[in-house]
Amino acid sequence: MGANDVILLGDMVERSRAETAGLDAAAQEAYFVSKHLLREYRPTHDDLLAGIVDGGNDGGIDTISIFVNGYCVRDDTDLGKLGRNAQLDLVFTQVKNTKGFSENAVEKMIVHIPELLNFDRDEAALSKRFNGRVIEITRRFLVAYRDLDMPNLSIYCAFASLRAVEVHANTVAKGELLSAALVDCFGSCIPQVSFLDATAVAGMARERPPTSRELALAENPISTDTAGGYIGVVKLDEYQRFITDSSGKLDASLFEANVRDYEGETGVNRSIQATLTKEDKGVDFWWLNNGVTIVADKVQPASKLLELESPQIVNGLQTSHEIFKRGRAEGFSENRSVLVKVIQAADDRVKDRIIQATNSQTTLGTSALRATDLVQRRIEEHLRTQGLYYERRKNFYHNRNIPLTKLVSIDQMGQAVMSTLVQVPHIARGEVSAIFSEEIYPVVFSEAHPIQMYSVAITLQRRVEEFLHSSTDTRGDAENFVFHLAMLATVALTRKMNPKSADLAESLQTPSDRMLRELLPLVREEFAYVAERRGEVLFERVAKDALTSKRLQERAQRYLLGSARR
Repeated sequence: MGANDVILLGDMVERSRAETAGLDAAAQEAYFVSKHLLREYRPTHDDLLAGIVDGGNDGGIDTISIFVNGYCVRDDTDLGKLGRNAQLDLVFTQVKNTKGFSENAVEKMIVHIPELLNFDRDEAALSKRFNGRVIEITRRFLVAYRDLDMPNLSIYCAFASLRAVEVHANTVAKGELLSAALVDCFGSCIPQVSFLDATAVAGMARERPPTSRELALAENPISTDTAGGYIGVVKLDEYQRFITDSSGKLDASLFEANVRDYEGETGVNRSIQATLTKEDKGVDFWWLNNGVTIVADKVQPASKLLELESPQIVNGLQTSHEIFKRGRAEGFSENRSVLVKVIQAADDRVKDRIIQATNSQTTLGTSALRATDLVQRRIEEHLRTQGLYYERRKNFYHNRNIPLTKLVSIDQMGQAVMSTLVQVPHIARGEVSAIFSEEIYPVVFSEAHPIQMYSVAITLQRRVEEFLHSSTDTRGDAENFVFHLAMLATVALTRKMNPKSADLAESLQTPSDRMLRELLPLVREEFAYVAERRGEVLFERVAKDALTSKRLQERAQRYLLGSARR
């Protein structure tokens, strides 16, 4: 079947290219393999794109992804609050459209990964041999490892060859040397090296993650007069099984959340930990805890068993995390239970109401809660009139074969508005998850903004991105320049130093190539100035520096004074 799998996989890859139009062939193939290889993490299209490092000076690595407790980490968010014993996964992939596996490819990783994962590394020296994305993501991993305080670490290296039908024994032997090199880097890590031929990749692409799960209750549930509502108690070890995936990790696909939403070592969570740890035979856990709310498209009861179609845990994220952490501890075996509410709700608006109501007492709105805001639904409706699909819910359009150019995530919209309207491109570049913070979210997603502003902002940013990617001279710096150049383009188009949302909404033009060519030198000059002043060798760090934004705002003002309306 190997030869047939090569042909069938080739067909799958070709069909997938429509989804990733705009990426070059190598990046499309890396995206395709990562999408299926990482399926247990349910990565978003933003997660997959952020992991692609393929290009010049990539060290033989095509993608690098970091996951903490099942959530993708793709910005410089602080992870220290997650405390001890978090699960940290680092995934490297190399994807080749060839008939075999190269020993040289494995040898490169044996040499390069230890250099990149060295806490004493010299980034100035590395920058001469590796591109900025490779350096940035591996640095993020090193920072995460330190912040997390003794995490449980797994490092996974996958080599995919899309036309291979077998793996030579010598290549497998090289893989064992790579595993040893990973252990030399981190003695406590669990290394895994895989060689994926056409049959393996095709098998992953055919596999569909389960959409239904069974939840075993301690007793028959209480049902309501309204169809699809159930209340029951679940033994802690059974609930821990329910939220754990096949590899023994917390199943992030059950939570409409991101890594920031677990609040870590807070007073509330320490209280939950203490309650779980303390053995009090006269007190059940559910007496002392508010419990968990699960929403599913369909609920089928059978005695003490509930079969759930597409379940999502919409309330009880902190409790779930603490039960999972406790479940991995030695000697976890007991009869205590957690209270669980299960609600059947296939309608999206009903789900929104449930999420809002069950989370109304929380002090910090999660990303799932933000997705239910009226302004988010209005943005979704408006963008549909523009032929765009707004993914306010994580992976809402997953596996629908919608081109990435037509998809807009909340993160992408947040970056566009932070750059064009709020004029903080350094935050858009360095800490996109900050859009959900109490300080930034109300400024970016305000019901007072004209709804047209959002489509203008994302269109403008994508126009700038297209311009930067159109030339080999700017392609390598596109990720670092795009947000700052979008800020300047907004000022130039509106002819206002601090444009209001109404000004942006009324700006129906997109910046011309001529305008962007005029503005680009300003970005280059200020990046070079800040790099020299800060002693930086990487523009990535300059792009995240508030000084860069401040100086470009000053340059924008001088540009307005010295240029005519275009």
